[in-house]
Amino acid sequence: MRRLLFLAGVAIALASLGREARADEKATPTVPETTLPSKQPNYWARGENRLFASAMIDVGYLYLRPRITVGYGKPFLLWAGLDANPIATSSGLGAYAGLRLQVPWFDLRVGARGFRAFEHHFLAPQGSYETVDLQNATGPLSQYVTLEAELSGAIPVGPGSILLVLTAASVQGVPSGWYVYEETLHAITNPPGIYRARFGYGLRLGSEGNARVGLVGEALDLPGRREVVFRAGVVAGFTIDDHLEALGLLLVPVAGVDSLGIAAGDYGEFGIRYRWATF
Repeated sequence: MRRLLFLAGVAIALASLGREARADEKATPTVPETTLPSKQPNYWARGENRLFASAMIDVGYLYLRPRITVGYGKPFLLWAGLDANPIATSSGLGAYAGLRLQVPWFDLRVGARGFRAFEHHFLAPQGSYETVDLQNATGPLSQYVTLEAELSGAIPVGPGSILLVLTAASVQGVPSGWYVYEETLHAITNPPGIYRARFGYGLRLGSEGNARVGLVGEALDLPGRREVVFRAGVVAGFTIDDHLEALGLLLVPVAGVDSLGIAAGDYGEFGIRYRWATF
């Protein structure tokens, strides 16, 4: 019943967004991990639809995420293709591969992400967890595959954009009788299911809209544990040039059964992003 109510709330919110959103000719359509479009003319809109190869490299505090894409259309704007990226963080190594479709305002991806942790282990089931429990080395070293579908969007409304991220994930490869800390969604789950709904609003600042800042909130449903985690925080970005931008994302837990500190938040972006594509 809780999951049905959760999904119903998501559907109602999406219907409301569809009624309220209106076009903004100066708004740059959303780029895959970019949640706050600027008002500058889009460099990537030039050229014709074509086969292309592109790279997006994220470098930040304790992470490196290079992404290689092969697709058809206009890179980072309107295209469909294949994504692949290794994942290197202070907590482990992994890789992601999947299909992606990007259109103005929306970005849809479906794929699989494998991850092997350096320090986190599978966890014995218990009602709640604290930070010390996450460092417990009782179980086997954490290694798993997450199947994931995600829809993200930035819908121009007023002086900014309505932001959304909807995620459905299935964590595979966890031995029976163990829980796992999912390193990308930052939550302890009893596999397989994890569901996320994030909504917010972002403002474009300055005459060219180079700087962007927004407030977001999200609910993370963990059906295997019969728990819902709520997080809230800020997203920010600054366009340096057509290829380079600075990004920041920080969501902290505001309600939930676990007390994991920053490990239960979302801080997936805090650094520089570089884009390149063939023309």
